[in-house]
Order: sequence, then C-alpha cells, then structure tokens
Amino acid sequence: MENHIKILQQEPGVIRLFQLMKEKYRSLGRVGGSVSIAQFSNEEIETIASLIGQSPHDLQEKGRVSLLQFDKALQQTIFSPYTFLELLESVLGEKVVTKRLERELKEEERTNFVHRLQIQFPQLNWWWSWIEKNRSECRWIWGLYEKDQATLFQQLITIHRAFLQLPEGKIYEKLPLFAQRITGNPHAFDQNTDMGRLFVHCLTVDQKVNRNRETYSVQSTEDLNELLSMYFLMRDDLWNFITCRGFYGHTAEGEHLLFTAAVQTNSVLNVPLKLLNEMVRIRPAKGNQVWIVENSSVCSSLIDAVPDAPIICTHGQFRLASWLFLDKLINEDIVIYYSGDMDPEGVSMADRIKQRYGKHLVIWRMNVDDYQHALSNEEVSARISQLENIQTPELHAIIEQLQIKQKASYQEGLIEWMIDDIKKSMG
Repeated sequence: MENHIKILQQEPGVIRLFQLMKEKYRSLGRVGGSVSIAQFSNEEIETIASLIGQSPHDLQEKGRVSLLQFDKALQQTIFSPYTFLELLESVLGEKVVTKRLERELKEEERTNFVHRLQIQFPQLNWWWSWIEKNRSECRWIWGLYEKDQATLFQQLITIHRAFLQLPEGKIYEKLPLFAQRITGNPHAFDQNTDMGRLFVHCLTVDQKVNRNRETYSVQSTEDLNELLSMYFLMRDDLWNFITCRGFYGHTAEGEHLLFTAAVQTNSVLNVPLKLLNEMVRIRPAKGNQVWIVENSSVCSSLIDAVPDAPIICTHGQFRLASWLFLDKLINEDIVIYYSGDMDPEGVSMADRIKQRYGKHLVIWRMNVDDYQHALSNEEVSARISQLENIQTPELHAIIEQLQIKQKASYQEGLIEWMIDDIKKSMG
C-alpha cells in the first residue's frame, strides 16, 4: 500500500488538492464542505477526475470537489482500507488535527505552562493567575510564549527572583545596579527589552492586585519612574532633580551644610535625587507654607519678587525627585500651594498631587477666573479625554471650561497675581 501512496503523491494536482481538503477538514472539524479547483490545470483535473470516477469535463464544469463525495469515491478504489483522515495524513505525510482540537491542545499547553509556574514559584501566584486570566491585556506575553516557551519561562523565573529581592527599607537602589545584582547584566531590566517590560508588568499587576489600585497603569516616563520609586528603585539619580529656594535639609547626622548655606545666601539649588536620598527631613526656612510651580521662568520670577519665600519648581511633570522632596517635607504643619498650567496635563498633575497629599495640598491659582485671565489660543481638544478620571472636586470647574473652550491657560499670565498671593501670605 505504501507504493500506491507514493504513486498517488506524484500524480499532478494531488498534493495541491489534499492541502485544500486538509484546511477544509481542519476548519469544519469533520468530513464536509467542498474545495475549489477553478485554478487547477487540465492535467490536474484529469488526474482528480480519474481518482473519483468523474469525467474531466463534468468536474471542470462543477469547479469544486466535495469532501464527502471524494470520501465515498475512495471506497471504490484501492484506497478503500483508508479513512478520509488516514489517507490525508498518509499522502501529506503529516498529522492532521482540527483547528478546534488544535486550539484546545494549545490552551491545555498554556494552562500547563502557568500551572508549572504556580507549583514551582507560588510566591507570585497572583501574577501567574493574572497572566492566565487576562489574555487580551497579556497578549504580548503570550506572543513571547509562542516565540520561545523555554526562554519566557526562564525570564519569568528571573522576574520572580527580582521581585523577592527588591530593595528593603527606604534605601533607593539604582535600577542598573539592581539588574546587575539579580542577573549579572545591568541592562537586563531596560525598557527596550522583554525582561524589562515583564518586570514593569509584574510591578503594575502588584499595584492592582495586592495594593488595591484596580485601574493603575503606566502611560508615561513619569509614571514609570513613580512606579519604580514605590519599590525603592530609580533609573537616574543625577539628572533627576528638583529646583528649590528657602529650605533646610537634614541627614541622619544633622543639618546639611549645603542647604544651610543656600538659605543664608538666598541661593537657588538644583537638588538631584542622589542628594535627596541622603535627606531624612526637609523643612522650609521660613513659615510652614510652600509654593510649587511647574514652569522654570515663572519660578524664577517668583523667587526674584519674594526673596524669602520657600519655592519649588518641578520643571513640568513630577519626576521622582519631586515626589521624594515633598515626601520628606510633609509634616502635620506643612501646607503646600500647587499651581500648574490649566491644560489637560497640568490639571491631571494637580489631581495626582492632591490625591497623594490630601489636606496638606491647596490647589493654587487654578480656578475659573484664573483660567479666563491667562487663556491662550492653544487647542487642547485632542487631549481632553485625559480628564475623564479626575477625582479632585476643586478641579471640576476648570475641566468644564477646558471642555467648553478647548483652549489651554498658562501660568505665565498669572505671575503678578501669584506674586501678590505669596507676599500677602508671607506678611
């Protein structure tokens, strides 16, 4: 019989027809339907016609071959001992399974993959379960699985080890040094690598599952830096800085002389994250009120106009240095006045700060009058959707104005009012 199969394989159009019938069988999951032979040559049609006992003319007119009729015709030939599926597999030289069975087998393999992780590394079962259940969100991870299961398994083991060895206490560790410690490669958790993306995904899911932040996501570089900071990791401790004037800094040994000298000489400091990590406490040199703006030119104008006011500039969106500075500044007496641009990004930032510092933070110069006074011609309509989840009630009036006018309003138009506010507050 093997010789007959070999002869059949060499007949014109047979392999081509059997490939088409294989896909039809896989799709339907049974012997049924038909396949088109409209593109077959006359020689190929003659071969198929003789195989199923039809005239070449009739077969060509019909233009299709029914799988059921083909199977029935085979029972009258030398191939009658074969079932349709057996003949398919013998001629094509491969195992043929239905697409449904293929999906079931693949699903079983994925389940076994996750189950293996759950048994061997139960400390991260919350992450393994998330990957298994949230297939749509984790499609990229399953893409890595399809590409190379063994490599993905080893990567996940590495992330498991990294999560269990995150920095302890409140001592920040540089991400490259952390990666070196865990893997021997300082670039292992870079964001342009699969391992880096997996590591961030693990931390993000931890926020959702274990920290009760169901909607948490990382959308920007600032978000990423903030996420890493929650686990006492940082990507850069020199370029990541905050600008301030009028603050004392305290280390575990006592008052930091650089901050003291800056207060005594009324100097402005660019304080990098590296220096902030040495601080255990920061306090304003005068009073308990602190003024924060995001724009450097606005900040410079305020510093010039009110020489003794404790003022901070974040240079746009908050970086880790900004959060760390405020974390070490906050105590029961401190009141922070924050003012940002009244565009979607500025309002979103104000909301994040308010949610973090609550009663200690006052939204400053971000009301309807301020918005109208400093209104610009810049369109923000494409970014309005960023304001959908703002929680701070004080910002809702501004959001309404942004939705109506679709224009941004900037701090530069409010400098005189801001200066007046600070002077009155400072006495």
